[in-house]
Amino acid sequence: VEKAKFLYSAGFFLTVSPESMLTVAKHAAETGKYYMINLAAPFICQFFKDPLLKLFPYVDFIFGNESEARTFAQVQGWETEDTKVIAVKTAALPKASGTHK
Repeated sequence: VEKAKFLYSAGFFLTVSPESMLTVAKHAAETGKYYMINLAAPFICQFFKDPLLKLFPYVDFIFGNESEARTFAQVQGWETEDTKVIAVKTAALPKASGTHK
């Protein structure tokens, strides 16, 4: 973790240790590294909403397929299934460390 410039976690890890993911994500933000996650499955967006949202301010890249994105939007109450709109709204969520250039 110390030597890495890019850190990636599967969203499924939220089911096991959201605290570990948050620790690594905060480390990435504090040291100028990139942190990436994938949404993994629609149920992660539904049943692990709170730990996922705690993680998002520290995430630089989010990967997800259309069904995961639509489920995330539905859980957020965004009332859209347009994946382009969902991507823009997700990118506009607050960041803890600003943005990378």
